[in-house]
Amino acid sequence: MKTLHTKTTIKKLTFFMAICMLFAFEVNAQQCSGGSYYGEKPSTDVADYGLRASMDFDNDLNAVVVRNQGVTYGPNTIGTPYVQNSFATAKIAPVGKVYLVRYNALMDEMEVKSSEKEDILIISKKKNYVINQHANNVTYRVLKKVDSEKENDLGYYISLQENKNVSLYRKQCKKLVKRNKATYGGTASTVTTEFKDMRCEFYIEKAHDGHAIKIPKRKKDFLALFPEKADLISAFIKENRIKLNKEKSLKKLITYINTI
Repeated sequence: MKTLHTKTTIKKLTFFMAICMLFAFEVNAQQCSGGSYYGEKPSTDVADYGLRASMDFDNDLNAVVVRNQGVTYGPNTIGTPYVQNSFATAKIAPVGKVYLVRYNALMDEMEVKSSEKEDILIISKKKNYVINQHANNVTYRVLKKVDSEKENDLGYYISLQENKNVSLYRKQCKKLVKRNKATYGGTASTVTTEFKDMRCEFYIEKAHDGHAIKIPKRKKDFLALFPEKADLISAFIKENRIKLNKEKSLKKLITYINTI
């Protein structure tokens, strides 16, 4: 009888433990699949990438990795949305660690991964983040665009000249152009997508305040940015034949402005 009672007790305990484990699994699953990415429930893939990010990335950078890069442009695509196709090592401040990064000039996004085998993720733009690529010695800064139609319009700007008074930046952009190409006989057509470089824009930042001011095309509008030095700057522009849409001229001009 004791043996039968013992067997019955073991069965009950086993059943009870199984129920507890199932309940614990269900609670854990609800916790892992919950949460939101900008108010939307993440898909299984997004949740999985988020988990990998938490394992592979530094905790500080973890806070700004928001989603996996899953953009595709179709089979008939010419060119690339990137400034350079390959990933390059870069130090990201204020995190202070080295990662592999590349810049998507179409989306104005910085892609990042911790090693060649890792998934590609996108860094959320944070004001005053600095990404210094080692291979080509290019530095990207996250700045807020002044007089933008978008609220809190943050973007990546390439640093050309750094100064505590006035800094100069270049904004690289690409656009996506779709063309219908007729097939032989003209009875059907295929859509070809091509990436095109847009004309670079130039910006200044005053006193490292984190705001990007677009350099105007007209001399009058540019002088309005420096009312107290307008006469001196105007004379310098005239004497040196400065072009406000040319990088070489702007470097010379900003260097001068920082001396007066």
